This record gives sequence, structure tokens and C-alpha cells, in this order.
Amino acid sequence: MFWWAIAWFQQLPRVEPPFERLVGPGAGPIKELDLPDASGRIHTIAEWAGKPAVVLAFLVPDGPERRELDAEFHQLVGRFAPKGVSFLGVDPMPAIDPERWARRWSERALPFPILLDARHRVARQAGIASTPTAVVVLPDGQVVYRGPIDRRSRGLRDALSALENGLLPTITEEPSRGQPIPPMAASPDLDRPITFNKDVAPILWNNCARCHRPGEVGPFSLLTYRDAAKRASFLLEVIESGQMPPWKAHPGAGVFLDAARLSILEKETLARWVETGCAEGDPADLPPRPGFPEGWSLGPPDLILTMPRPWEQHPGKFDTYRAFALPMPTDRDVALTAVEFHPGNRKIVHHSRLHVDETGDARRREESDPAPGFAGWRGRNIMELPYPGIGGWTPGLTPRHSPEGSGRIIRRGSDVVLQVHYHPSGKVETDQSSVGLYFARGPLARPMAGLSISTDRIHIPAGAKRQPLIQAARVKADIRLYTVVPHAHYLCREFRLSATLPDGTVQPLLWITDWDFDWQDQYRFARPVRLPKDTILTFAAYFDNSEENPRNPNHPPRLVRYGIQSQDEMCACHLEFLPEESSGYAEYPNKSPFGM
Repeated sequence: MFWWAIAWFQQLPRVEPPFERLVGPGAGPIKELDLPDASGRIHTIAEWAGKPAVVLAFLVPDGPERRELDAEFHQLVGRFAPKGVSFLGVDPMPAIDPERWARRWSERALPFPILLDARHRVARQAGIASTPTAVVVLPDGQVVYRGPIDRRSRGLRDALSALENGLLPTITEEPSRGQPIPPMAASPDLDRPITFNKDVAPILWNNCARCHRPGEVGPFSLLTYRDAAKRASFLLEVIESGQMPPWKAHPGAGVFLDAARLSILEKETLARWVETGCAEGDPADLPPRPGFPEGWSLGPPDLILTMPRPWEQHPGKFDTYRAFALPMPTDRDVALTAVEFHPGNRKIVHHSRLHVDETGDARRREESDPAPGFAGWRGRNIMELPYPGIGGWTPGLTPRHSPEGSGRIIRRGSDVVLQVHYHPSGKVETDQSSVGLYFARGPLARPMAGLSISTDRIHIPAGAKRQPLIQAARVKADIRLYTVVPHAHYLCREFRLSATLPDGTVQPLLWITDWDFDWQDQYRFARPVRLPKDTILTFAAYFDNSEENPRNPNHPPRLVRYGIQSQDEMCACHLEFLPEESSGYAEYPNKSPFGM
């Protein structure tokens, strides 16, 4: 395991990542397009599927430096369009005569369609203030670049080059030199009533129903008009405050899969619906309800393992960490590509971790304990079960397969070890959770590797409002980083993870400005991040042990140290990656301690 390296981590420079200077406010997401080009054809976001990236160039017909810009566009399209990158021009000018508008643009003969955004629906989603400005988006509408188009700034070309190679570029927001976009055209939509059936249902179904539907973790359903209307004011409050959807990663520091973020247009629609009386609308306007996965999100598993005996959680003030050895009934080695955890009792299961034991140690420990399972932690100074990890679960987490060709070999005769964090509900509860395992259909090209930057040297004085804890680790081989999993308890308020490249460039990777113990997540990058050998990873966490911290479990505040109880603290950041060369595995000989 990697916990032995903690002392070595402490020898590296521990400098606070300067995110206030490096990270912009974040743009997007862009979830609506539906704009006409000069021929009247409506372009939609559905056309972006399967593209490595889409470039939206916000332009006006008679903008400054048009010759230089047009020459640059021809070069960019010639260089990146054959690789699958799409290019679209977006004109935010107020509506004029369509024929005159089309004629003005045809004179420039740009190598891509120009779309009319007279009501600034796309410009506002992208956060555009002036033209010319380029925005690079992924097919799901997440923005990875917003800034100049001209050659004097290499940001646009660098972003496209990274995406061309299947990598995530540094999230870049640079000011554009140009003219402010003109005032928005008057919109007849502003006079149209907003209804649940036509406007609100798709927003709730696409953004909230993953958790807020029967049988899921959300405390209530949001599938029907009645569900939403009786909670309309509350929904608006938690959306405007940023509490919901519960996505904690700052969009200016990293772009991740399954990002639960509303666009500015979605927020405006929900606000207008509440403010205008929550109309239901014409039933004919209600689109078909999406087909949510029933049972296992990834489809039927190749193998389902269930706790052989239920665990009984008694009321009390202390949490319980319990581990359960689940034998693998396979007569051969298997290549594992995904795991999916199903909690048996969501009232008491806070989160879980999954490990694999090839030694029989977990099974022997369980056999020696008369209660189901065995103690999930060996002691205060040992921070994990001594087995490699294969996954984990927190509420709302979307399970995914590992990148193509990668995964984890599980040897014949091994046990899956399920570690569950239980918290008391105030009465006796039982749990009998299950794990679904998915196997590769062919041989693995390479296994996942990982490390953990963590410490048990935690000392947070009572009353400290912003106590930093900064740790660092050196990357010992060229790697592609896929997943970041931070972990702490109630006193933590902020997380920062950055990479200082060998040339001194600091690249933000993850910034959580409002850490919430109840909404921990695995942050999977939308594309892997390439980190060369000798990159320094710096992980900074900030703790608030004052009376003003509404999440502080101790009243009055007390000195808090490392410990497994929720009123104690932890500080860890787990990373999962693939070495670019097979020789890199010699530097990371053990499997990832957490996750795939």
C-alpha cells in the first residue's frame, strides 16, 4: 500500500495552490443550442455526440481584424476538422432581415455555418461578454476554453491539441480583446407562460431524478407535477443557493464526468415557473418520461455478492465501520472492469469501500468474530484495510466501467471485502447490502494504478476558522490521471488539488469550495489529464473548528485530531491513473488503494 510514503510526502515543498489567481469563474454548461443558420436549418446539441470537441466562435459580421481572424479560422479548421472537431460561428447581433444577414456573412466565406443568437441564449450560457471570443466545449456542453481566437494566444490551439489526443486541457479562461456584444433582441418567450409539462419536467428529469425518484437516495420524488409544485419554493431556494444539484467541484478548475450542474437558462426557467404560479400546462406538452435504470445501472452484473448475514446497527452517538468478506465463487482469474454497490438500508449506510483480499486474511478475521463481518479498522494509526481497493460508493455516485482495455485482475480464490460506514438512525436498523461485479470480455491491456496523499498528523485547535493542512507527492512516471477521490469529515470546508509541472506551470485539478461530508464523490475527469514524471501534486485542505461552522459536530468546539468517528477528522486524496509506459508500473507496484 501507499501509506508508508506519508513521511516521504512531508519532505516535498508544501505551498498553498494559488487558485484565486489561477482559476476563473467557470463557464457553461451549454445545454441548449437550437439556433438557425443562414439557410434556416436549426442546429442542436444532439449533433455534438461523438465529437472530441466543438468550437463556438462568437463573432459579428464587421468585427475588427476580420482578415486575420478569417485566416486563423481556415488554418484551425484545416488542422482540427479532419480529427472530428466541429466548428460553428455564433452571431449575437439583434435579429435583422434574414436575407440581409445571410448576405453579410456569405461575403466572409468562413469554413463553417454561422448561427444567429439574437436572444443571447447561447452567449449567456457561455458567459460571453465581447466578440470575437472562442469557446471550446465537450459534447455534454462543459466548457474547457473561453478566450481569444488570434495567434497571439495559444490557448485555443493548445486546448484543441490536447482534446485531439484524448486528453483534458488545462481549463482556460482568458479575456478577449474586442467589442461588447450588442443588446439582446426582445424575446417573445418572455411573455410565454412557463409550465411544468413543457419546460420544467425535462429539467427535473435530466438533472434531479437520478436521486429524486422512488427507491433512490433522494428523500422525495420529483417525477410528477404534484411532486414538484408542492415543493416549488423550496426547490428554488436550494437551487439559487447552490445546494442542489449537489455538485461541489468548481467548474473553473476541472471538468468531470456526470457533473450535476444546471445551465443559466435552466435556472431562469425554474425561477420564472415558481414566480408565475407553477402552472401545470397542457398534458400534450409533457414529453415521454426517460427510462431510468431499474436495478443495476450498468445492466445485469456478471456476479452479485451479498452479505451472507444482515448487520444490526443499534442506536447511539457513534458511527460504525464494519467489513464483510464476500467469497468469489469463481474457478478462474477474472478481469474486473466495474463494480456497483447497492446499499441494503439507505437510512444507515453513509458510504462504502470495496477491496480484494487474495490472502484469506479477511475471511479468517470474519470467522473469528461472532457478529457478522469484522471490525473495519485495525486501529487509530492504520488508516485503511490492508487490501487493494476496487471501488466505492457514496449517495448519487454514477457507476462506470474503467477505461477501455484497463481494469483489475482478481485471482481465483480471492474475497471481495466490503467495508461499510454505518451511522445510527435513532433506532435498531438492519442492512444486507450487495455488490455487482462486471468482467472484461477479453484480456486486459493494462491495470489501473493509484496512490493516496494522506496523513494522520491532524491537529485542529478549538476555534480555528481556517486551519490548513497541505501535503504533496511527486509523480514518479509519466501518467494519465483519471480519478480524484478526496475524503474528510465535518470540519473540512475546502479542498484544492493542483499539479506543478516540471517547467513550473501550476495546473489546478480540483477545487471544492464548500466541502460537505454528506456529498462526497469520486471525481472522474471528462478526459484523462497527462502528468509528466517529476510533477508535484499538492493537496490542500482547510478546516473550520469554530462555533460559526454550522457543520461542526462539537459544541463547544474542542481540539480535533485524526480518528475514524465522524466527529474526528481525516484528510486524504486518492488518485487513480494509468502509467503511459509499462515501466511506470515498477514505480507503482501495488494496486490502487481506493477505486478502480
